[in-house]
Amino acid sequence: MRNKRFENCFQKYYRLVKYVVREKTSDPLLAEEIEQQVFCDFYVHMDEIQPEAEKAWLLRCTRNKVVDHLRKEQKWNEFLTDAGRTETDSLLVDGTAVLCEERFLMRELTGRILRQVKEVNVQWYEVLKLCFVEELSYSEAANRLNISTSVLRSRICRARAYVRKVFWDEYKKGEPES
Repeated sequence: MRNKRFENCFQKYYRLVKYVVREKTSDPLLAEEIEQQVFCDFYVHMDEIQPEAEKAWLLRCTRNKVVDHLRKEQKWNEFLTDAGRTETDSLLVDGTAVLCEERFLMRELTGRILRQVKEVNVQWYEVLKLCFVEELSYSEAANRLNISTSVLRSRICRARAYVRKVFWDEYKKGEPES
């Protein structure tokens, strides 16, 4: 019965979820990942959702997943620039091969940054991972690491300075020309 309900819902709303995700993101692999997450979440919470509310729930979940991803991506851009400056470029742009390549290169750079920071200072890596990848608040991250928020902020500041020193030129090369 449960699997039948899921199958019916999937067949009925898959195209709609797919359309919404692909309208908001230009990365086809990311879009597929979000679509899968939405239907996995639906399967987990299916018993709590009234059948007449399935469509609304799926659309809200889809929107939330896209927004979560965009926030995470924007936090990395803010981290790589400066604490006081943020990039205001819209992340909801139309899908071009150039944009997909830029996103891929930025993800690759982010991975290399994290790996190198981990080699240089594991404490910096831990605070960056908790605050910018797992998106914990400073107080939550500090509690998890058993340190004060002022110590956490200090580590973030030092890690940012290191990343800017080592990777700034490479990061700027990857930005589109204005």
